[in-house]
Amino acid sequence: MLRTEKQVALDTVINSGLRSIDHYCRVGESIQDEQTGTLLDKLARERKKLIDKLAPKMYKLGDMPSSPDPEKLAVEEIFTRIKAAFSEDEKNELLASLDEIDSQLMQDIDEAFRLDFDEETMAILRELQASAAGARKKRERIY
Repeated sequence: MLRTEKQVALDTVINSGLRSIDHYCRVGESIQDEQTGTLLDKLARERKKLIDKLAPKMYKLGDMPSSPDPEKLAVEEIFTRIKAAFSEDEKNELLASLDEIDSQLMQDIDEAFRLDFDEETMAILRELQASAAGARKKRERIY
């Protein structure tokens, strides 16, 4: 069965959000600074609550959300850690990787905004977008 454009867009946002949550947790565990690690964990938990609100919207569209590919997540994580290990400032490199993943999430949310979702779904997408933008500002304070 083929997915509709709305199903694809919402699933893409959910997957992008789940990837970002995983990445935030891993970066938080990798950074030696406890304050930064705590902040990243908090941001990941906040994002998880929003993504959990989107999953039922997928069911209403007649489909189930898919899960991020664990092998792809592992490869991305290895690449990020190697890149950070060879950089002059490992912490800043790890934090910069969060910008990349948030940019992808923002792009996926923008794509979903093009479609005619119900108001409740649009409100959750706006919350998620604001959360991603706010996370970036909070992280900038610790650079």
